[in-house]
Amino acid sequence: MSGGEDAELVRRCLSGDQRACRDLVRRYERPVYSVLMRVVRRAEDAEDLVQETFVKVFRALDRYDTERPFAAWIFTIASRLAIDHLRRRRVKTVSLQVAEPGSTEERTMDVEDPGLKPDEITSHAEEESRAAALIDSLPEHYRIVVLLRHQQDLSYEEIAEALQLPLGTVKARIHRARALMKDRIQEP
Repeated sequence: MSGGEDAELVRRCLSGDQRACRDLVRRYERPVYSVLMRVVRRAEDAEDLVQETFVKVFRALDRYDTERPFAAWIFTIASRLAIDHLRRRRVKTVSLQVAEPGSTEERTMDVEDPGLKPDEITSHAEEESRAAALIDSLPEHYRIVVLLRHQQDLSYEEIAEALQLPLGTVKARIHRARALMKDRIQEP
């Protein structure tokens, strides 16, 4: 996705070209969904956030600076929406307690991860699944920088701009996230 192509699509969208708007959505819908899905972990929420992202994008399109990468700008919007969503959701979190059959003791109920089914997994997919699980196990402030860096290939500077963080903080979070994942890989 070249910056020149994106800038041209934005220019055409602003002039009322509906096809250019559809092309812009087609170009970024999957990458935005992918990042949001990995951050919020629920397909319905990710789908809603993708729609919210594009609504915000098109409402603010006239303020987009074509000198900046469009990808960084749209991921900024998506990331902020995801973080806000997680903050709102955290407030509404309820711990599920279940009593063991024949006992009065309660324990926390573990919900099965809706990951890939065993019949869908190849050896390559197993590696990807382990890597995704490692990333998913990271705290959200580490997870989002890792996803933006490695899944969306944003530079440290673009991530800092997208998340409105100092560059050093982005580098430190990526470094700490990698160290955490390395430690988890080496756990017995």
